Amino acid sequence: MAKQRRVIFVAMVDGFGADYLEASDMPVLRKLISNGAHRTVDACMPTVTNVNNASICTGEWAATHGITANSWFDLATREEHYMDRGDMLLAPTLFQRAAAAGMRSALLTAKVKTIRLLAAGAEIAIAAEQPDPGWVSWLGPAPDIYSPDINYWLFDAARWVLTHRPDIEVVYCHTTDYPMHMSEPAGELSQRHLAELDRRLGMLLDVRPDLELYLTADHGMNFKRRCHDLNRLLPERGVPIYFAMSAERDPYVKHHRTFGGSAYLWLNEPGDAARVRETLLRVEGVEAVHDRREAAARFQLHPERIGDLLVLGDRDTVFGPLERATEDLPATFRTHGSLHESAVPLIVSGAPVAPESWAECRHNVDLTRAIDLAPRALAARGA
Repeated sequence: MAKQRRVIFVAMVDGFGADYLEASDMPVLRKLISNGAHRTVDACMPTVTNVNNASICTGEWAATHGITANSWFDLATREEHYMDRGDMLLAPTLFQRAAAAGMRSALLTAKVKTIRLLAAGAEIAIAAEQPDPGWVSWLGPAPDIYSPDINYWLFDAARWVLTHRPDIEVVYCHTTDYPMHMSEPAGELSQRHLAELDRRLGMLLDVRPDLELYLTADHGMNFKRRCHDLNRLLPERGVPIYFAMSAERDPYVKHHRTFGGSAYLWLNEPGDAARVRETLLRVEGVEAVHDRREAAARFQLHPERIGDLLVLGDRDTVFGPLERATEDLPATFRTHGSLHESAVPLIVSGAPVAPESWAECRHNVDLTRAIDLAPRALAARGA
């Protein structure tokens, strides 16, 4: 009997909140859901990409893998740095786990930062933002990173891998959330984008009808009304601080201007904590303030890689650098980072275990933790 290797396809659809699935037809995905498992689960906090991408790819919380934001703050130099280096990751990736099980893997992503952070152990690592010439010769030039089309190119790259690299058994595909930043779930751009991704998912299944699909997201998306620059606002209110940093800060500024619904704050003195907290809780749009111990315990964050305080915005509020203390945002501005972007889908289809076994999943981090990586040959369809 002819045999072929299994293919585990992990789709991390950036920004694909539960409301996007609810508002979209996506017939291919809905057919897979009908034969598999679907839950709405919570993303990890802060609800920014690097934290959740690392969690999904390692199957561990940030307390273990160490990635606590899109950026980190070096207290010694008082400089912000992107938190996208592989040497900052403290847990093995899905690709390293696959290699240990004798399986070859591929990391396909829209964003270069994902390659820098998560590529350890992957046989293939390609970022559509800066593809190697070979991929361009096979698929054509990749579209601009600030477009929905780059996600279609990425799914075409996945189809190429499934077609031409039968030795690859684990594929992790990470899209960009640019379309979600630009469009609400019912918007024309969103509807067109997700319909096209769904069509291309069907094309992957045409190549491998026995594909094991594991799909989730890093966060949802909401309209935001105001942004506070805590480095300006707090001193103006008579409460100086050492530094505050949006957890959303990353290189893709057209998406969100670095504004996010959570911020880490470092104090001048430990004794300032109570006064700073009291002042923050009187600021319009500040929903909660947690000290380092509270934040680490509640959200399973690495305590040595967060600020003295974690500041959370309400559904309408974000934090980031401004030319003044507060700015009213345009009606079209959408981003994430708070608890209000936590609801995301978790979808499993074609897994070698029964759908009900996924019923205990509560967070997106549970998805890859529960994948059985024991190699097994699958009988070819029709053999």
